[in-house]
Parts: sequence; C-alpha cells; structure tokens
Amino acid sequence: MATVIEADQTNIQFIGKRLLITESQLAGELLESPLASAIQRHKQSMLNQKGAQVVEIKTNTGLVNILCECYHPVAKLLVLGGGHIAQPLVNIASLLQYEITVVDDRPAFANKQRFAAARLVICDSFQSALRQHKIDKGTSVVIVTRGHKHDLECLEAVLQFEPAYIGMIGSKRRVKMVKEHLIGKGYSPEVVNQVHMPIGIAIGAETPEEIAVSIAAQLVAAKNGVIGGKIALTSSRQQWEMLEQILKAKEQLLPVVLATIVRTKAQHQGRQVQKCWYCPMVHV
Repeated sequence: MATVIEADQTNIQFIGKRLLITESQLAGELLESPLASAIQRHKQSMLNQKGAQVVEIKTNTGLVNILCECYHPVAKLLVLGGGHIAQPLVNIASLLQYEITVVDDRPAFANKQRFAAARLVICDSFQSALRQHKIDKGTSVVIVTRGHKHDLECLEAVLQFEPAYIGMIGSKRRVKMVKEHLIGKGYSPEVVNQVHMPIGIAIGAETPEEIAVSIAAQLVAAKNGVIGGKIALTSSRQQWEMLEQILKAKEQLLPVVLATIVRTKAQHQGRQVQKCWYCPMVHV
C-alpha cells in the first residue's frame, strides 16, 4: 500500500491518496493520476521491502514522499517430528509470531493437546504430509524426527522447494554421512551446505529446552539475514490481524482511525514505522 504523505505545491492535491500495488495489478485513488507511473517504476523494490518505509519519489511535476507499507505472508514454521525437542520449540516459535505446523506419524506425538500453540497438527506419514503441504519462501523447516531414515526422507523432499530455512538434527558423523549421500545423488554442494546441520546455534545446549532455544535463535538469525545474508520477506500475525480488525469494523459500519508514526524528532536510522488503530466499540 503506497500513501502520499508529503508533496510539494504541484502535487499537494495527492496527499492522503493511496495506491494498492500487487505483483499483477495496481488499484486505488492514484490509479488515474500522473503519480501512478512514477510509483510503478519503484514497484519491485517496494514489494521486496519488509515492513513500512517512507520513500521519496521524483515525478515529472516534482517530489512526493510515499509511505510504503508492504504485507507479506506470515512467517511459517514446519516442524517435522513431534518429539521432546519439538514441544518447547513450538512454544518458543509461537512467541516469535510463527504460524506453526507439526507433522508426526504417531498419534501420541501428533495431537493438539501436545501442541496447543500450533496452527495445524498433522498425524500422517512424512511423505504424505509433505506432498500435501505448501512450502514457500516464507517457510522455515525444522527436521527433528525420531530416526535417520525419516530425517533423510524429509530432507530430500524439502530440498525440492526453496524454503527460507532448513535445519536438521544430527551428530557430526551423521551429518557427514547425509551430505555425502545427497551429493552422491546429484545435489550440488551449494544446495547441501545451505542446510543447517547440526541444527541450532552453538550454545552448549544439552536439554530439549536448551536445544529448542538454540534452534529458535538460528531461525531468527536466518529470518533477519544475520546468517545466509538474505532477509525473509514475511510479516507478523499482528500486521495482518490489524487489517482483519479494520475489515471487521467496516462490516459493522463503524468508523476507524488508523494512526501511523512515520517520523519522530529523534529519528533513528532504520527504525521501523510504528502503527496503531482505533475503532469505537471494537476491541482487540
């Protein structure tokens, strides 16, 4: 969503006007304006940004400042294996705003009582579940099954996609065997080396809870580009929930005020735009 928040005198009539930008189309109040083509030239960079930013755009008639708010899919976490590490990991990942799916082929380890914080718990074979589950660039995959055979089976299936992160548990000896096996099957060393195995950041973790913390830390580092060098284009559940609440207010014919802090007196470089909304009689 691109909103004109500042403009020179020649473009002052466009302040507050919006343009909705997707990969396939443009829509909104600015669609027929001379600003639309100028904004469209920045479309790809806008769609590749995370969160909200103020962007200065030069048009044929002058300069405008655009508040660009980009909404990506919610960060997703696919946990393959419902054992003792998966339990604390799911609880931590829920606090980190992941949308979580857990897969295990054992009913005692794949149920909502065990994983209350997960959006979806699937009790099925790993192969069957992976055939039906969508893995995209916003998905992180953690492989912590109960055995080497299942780990390898899951890893080979996941490598057919381009997830944001892949991590697999295992000893150094086991990891060496897995890498040799994958390279022997034709996977490039570059692809194999993108898999985080042994999984987790080295913190001397011993208990399932400590291992879960090390995995969660690595997930955050990968998502933020600290490792791998690429920031995952995802949005938080809170960002989407705000839009859902606005639509809910619209259905109830209630007025809504959306307040966005775009600049402060002591503006910190790289500080994200802050946002809140208010609607009478609607509470979140």
